Parts: sequence; structure tokens; C-alpha cells
Amino acid sequence: MTDVAAPALDGETPVNPYRLLEAINRASRSASLAWLALLALMAYLWLAVASVSHRDLLLDSDVVLPIFQSKIGLSRFFVVAPLVLVGVHFGVIGQLALLARKSLEFAGAVRLLEVSDARTHPLRYELDTFFLVQAIAGPERSRVISGVLNGLGWLTVVLLPLLLLLFIQVTFLPYHAVAITMLHRLAVLADLLLLLLVGIFLVRAETSFFRAVVRAGRQHALGLVLASVGVLGVAAASLLVATVPGEPLDRADLLGLTRLEAASAASPRLGAAAPLFGATFGIAANLWPRNLVVSDLDLTTAKAPSGGVSINLRGRDLRFARFDRSNLRRADLSGADLEGASLIEADLREASLQCVELSSGAAGEAPATAACTHAERANLARARLTGAKLSGVDLSQANLEAAELSDAQLDGAVLSGANLSQAALVRANLVGAQLRAATIAGASLQGADLSRAQLQLADFSDAKMQAADLSTAALEGARLFNAELEGANLSHSALYAVDLTGARLAGADLTAAAVWQTAPPESGNAALAELTDVSLSPPGDQRLAELTALALRHQAALRPRRGSEMTWPDSATEVKAWAASAEHQAWQGLGKPRTATETDTYKARLTTYLNRLVCQARWADGAVAAGVAKRAMTPGFKGDLTAIFERMRSADCPASAQLAPRLLQALEVAVELARVQD
Repeated sequence: MTDVAAPALDGETPVNPYRLLEAINRASRSASLAWLALLALMAYLWLAVASVSHRDLLLDSDVVLPIFQSKIGLSRFFVVAPLVLVGVHFGVIGQLALLARKSLEFAGAVRLLEVSDARTHPLRYELDTFFLVQAIAGPERSRVISGVLNGLGWLTVVLLPLLLLLFIQVTFLPYHAVAITMLHRLAVLADLLLLLLVGIFLVRAETSFFRAVVRAGRQHALGLVLASVGVLGVAAASLLVATVPGEPLDRADLLGLTRLEAASAASPRLGAAAPLFGATFGIAANLWPRNLVVSDLDLTTAKAPSGGVSINLRGRDLRFARFDRSNLRRADLSGADLEGASLIEADLREASLQCVELSSGAAGEAPATAACTHAERANLARARLTGAKLSGVDLSQANLEAAELSDAQLDGAVLSGANLSQAALVRANLVGAQLRAATIAGASLQGADLSRAQLQLADFSDAKMQAADLSTAALEGARLFNAELEGANLSHSALYAVDLTGARLAGADLTAAAVWQTAPPESGNAALAELTDVSLSPPGDQRLAELTALALRHQAALRPRRGSEMTWPDSATEVKAWAASAEHQAWQGLGKPRTATETDTYKARLTTYLNRLVCQARWADGAVAAGVAKRAMTPGFKGDLTAIFERMRSADCPASAQLAPRLLQALEVAVELARVQD
């Protein structure tokens, strides 16, 4: 750390080493106390920072200070701690620089009194035992002792403060507070600048910084190169590696790295597509992850009232966080950013992931604005979301395979390209939701409300959709292969180029559904289906262009599941040509109006079928009954509303005990109104 052979400067008044000895010993005692105070501060901060877990960062818990057992706010602590450390470090470095100056002068003066290099002057033995003084002006010693003294200086004065500042930065990094992380970077850079501008005078006796650097470079070129590499390495680690995802400095390509989060988002298997540099970075990320890892934890608070919010995470930046198998029941995640987050098998029952109001417009002003929860490409496979509030949430390309979403509120949600295969969406509210090109194969949607939903190119293969409401839904290009749609409501829906192969539409309502380029269902699968008012009109040129562009945007996701089965119209000419096809003629035959006698017979048969469907033991949970009840209350219902109401509330119907009182009350009011009108 020091140059022991530093000579006295030419032309200056000779220094009396006897008088300087006492001054050095006094200064070394105060410097040693300052050095010990720095060590104590670093140890104290290290313990305090090390005690902060990812759970504490998530919950924004107070930091408990060691020994004193007092608490300080998390963000406040991570703002104050680096500033205090840099300030104390600056004071200690300045004091050591002054002591080094005296020690270098003393060493030069004593060397003039020594007969030879092999003989040490006795004055050197009277120096204080402080390591810096001994390293600069102490007596001749072995290389081992000299290395220990110099190494102690490099370790405690240079390396440990820098490492502690980096440790503070990477510990707080998963909190994703860009402003505070930028403050940490400024602290690291300020400390590096301190070491460069002041630290050089710990080893050189010059009064000029540039002359000191030039002489150090000449005499210790290798040491200067290593120091420069170390400075650049620390700066690069702070500026380019320890970054918050998405911030301007998050440029892993500058270091030849591939962020693990990007690879994970691009691949269904986390990290499966990460290249060599990405895997290397992933190893470092496991040591100091820049995203929260709070898996297998109960994150609810014991103080939460029954039915109230268990944990408040409103508006938090939780991108790429890992909540696998954690308990987040009744958590408030409204307006949070969960992009790329992993919530595999997480408990999110009754949780809130909806929009939060940012501002309220007064009378005559602009309407209120709201921020909705973002969870694009999030992994919620097998997550429990029963009764969760997900209105307006953005779950584009998210993985919700086998997720439990019964009774969930998903109205207005964006689920384009999402994977909902085998998911349970019983009685789910998906009014106006966007599920373009979503995979919903094998899902359970009994009694679900998908009215006005955007379902273009969605895959409902083998989905169980008994009594589901798909009225006015946009189903262009959707795949309903083997879908179970008994008693479903598809009135006024758009059924352009829909695959109805094997779809079971018994008792379904297709009143005023717009059909084109779609093969009719098999006769055995459409018994009692209402097909008399089907609208056979082609889409307009503008609508066809929009649908073609939509198919192109999602063709990568559609190709592996569609294969050669999907035949999307290529032009308006091909669309119009379908009017002369056998399929078009078959639809015309199905849509013939009924006579008065046929209408009465159909009403009785439909009512009997729906009552039997409602009271089947397999639908004892009341989901199908709720869907049929809602359909029965719509204008133009072709069945007997009164008979359905009486059957639903009968004791021998298993579903009667599971129907919501409000729904039964609404159904009773509808029955009374119907009787008055008759």
C-alpha cells in the first residue's frame, strides 16, 4: 500500500526526525481511533443490511438496528446508511492521508541518518504500532509482515467500504426503487472518486495529484493497472449489473450478458432458452437476485381483520418476483406491476389485482384515471384465485394453466395469448374480457359470463361451457372443437370461420348469431338449439382486414395448436364464395321459422331439457343453474321462466341449495313481471 523507499524532496528544509516522531505518534493514536470507528460502523451496517430479507423488502418492514433494537423505516435506512458510510470514510481517508504525509517525511529524514540499507535506525522502533505508520516508516521486516501490513490497509480502507456500498445496493435492488438505487450508485462513485483523489496521497509524498499518479505509475505500473481495473470493475458492477429491470441503465448487452428474466419470459420453462452468458449471469443472480424471491412463505399479516386486506402491495413494482407456493390470500395487489412474475401454486384467493384510481375528476373536469395491475407473461400455473378481483388486469401471454379461477371477477381483463388450459373458471365474470388467441382448452366454464368478450382465435377445444353466457361475444376464428355448450347462450355472437367440429350445442341459444364461413354443427349435437334466427351475412372488407391482421399477429402462437385445421379466409372473394357452399345451405335449412304449434312444443321441450340439465348431480355446485337462471331472465327467452324457477327452488334439485339468494330473488321478480305482462 505504501512506498517505503520514498526519499526526501530536494530543495526543502531538512526535517528533524526526533521532533517529528512525537507528532506522528500523537496523530497515529487519533487515526487509529478513527480507523476503528470506521471498522465498527462497517460491521454495524453489514449486520443491519444482512438482516434485511426479501420478505422485509416486500412488506416494507422497518429495519431493526442491532444492539439498540430501535427501528427505522426501510427506505429511510437505505438512503441514510450509504451517505453516513461515505461521510465517515471520507473523514478517515483524509486523516490517514495527513498521517501518511508525516510518516513519509519521517521515513525520508531517518533514511539520511542510517549508515546502510541493512541497518535500521533505532528511531523507527519508537514509532506507534498503527499499521499505516509501520508500513510507511517502520523498521525493516520480513516480506510476510510487510504484506500483512499493506494488505490490512488495502482491505479495510479500500476494499471493505466499497464492497459494503455494493452490498447495500444489491440488497435493496429487489425493491425496484430506481431513485434510491441511483443514490447508491452515486455513493459508490463518490467513494471511488475519494479513493482516487485522496487515496493516492497514502502512498506518495507529492503535493500534486498528477505528479503523484505519474510517479506511482512509473514505480508501480502493475499496481496502477490492477487498481484501475478494480475501479472500473466496481463502477461497472454498480452501473450496469446491479440494475432495476427496465431502467435506462439496464443494458446487459453492453457487458455481453443476457438477462435471465428476458430468457424466462421468452420460454415456457424458466431459463430454458438462456445462452451461456445468460446462465453465467444467472449464477450471480442467485447469489444477489435483483428481483424478489419470496417463495413458500406465508405473507399475510396476523393483524388482518377477518375478510379484510391481509397485505397491502398496491402499486408496487414486483416484476419478475417469485411467489411460488406462497400465501397471498386477500392480498391487495391493485395497480401493481407483476410482469414476468412467478406465482406457481400461489394462494391468491379473494385477492385484489384490479385497477386503482389515480385521480378523481371533479364536476366539469376530465374523468378519473386509473392504473391497472400488469401481469404480462406472469406464471400463475395451478394458482388458487377463487373469488379474486381481477377486473381490468393485464394478463397478456400469462400462464394460467390449471389455475383455480372459480367466481373470479375478470371483467375487462386482457388475456390475449394467455394459456388457460385446464383452468377452472366456473361462474367467472369475463364480461368484455379480451381473450384473443388465448388457449382455453379443457377449461371448466360452467355458468361463466363471457358476454361481449373478445374471443377471436381463442381455442376452447374440449372446454366445458354448459350454460355459459357468450352473448354478443366476438368468436371469429375461434376453435370450439368438442366443446360442451349445452344450454349456453350464444345469441348475437359473431361466429365467422369458427370450428364447431364435435361441439355439443344441445339447448343452446344462437338467436341472431352472425354466421359465415363456419360449418354447421352435427344434427345429433344441436338438439333443441335455437337456430331459427341465425344471421347469415359476410363480414365487411374492413372487418376482414382487421381479422386477417389479428391472425398474422398471433400466427406464431396459433401454428403449433392449429396445424392444418385452421382455414382462415384469404380474401373478400373467398368470403363471398361461401354463399354458394353446401354449408351455407345447411345453415339456411336450420334457420327455418317454426309454426305456432312447433313453437309451443319447442318451449316445453326446451324447458324440460334445461330443468334436467340444471338438476343433474354433476352440477350440484349450482354453476349451471346460475347460468340457466341468467339466460332465462334475458328478453326473448324461448323456455318457460316460471317452470324453471319452480324447479330450481325445489328441494329435490341438488343445485337449489347452492344458488345465491340474490339470484333466486332476481329470478322471482322476473317471474312476477312475466305474470303481470301476461
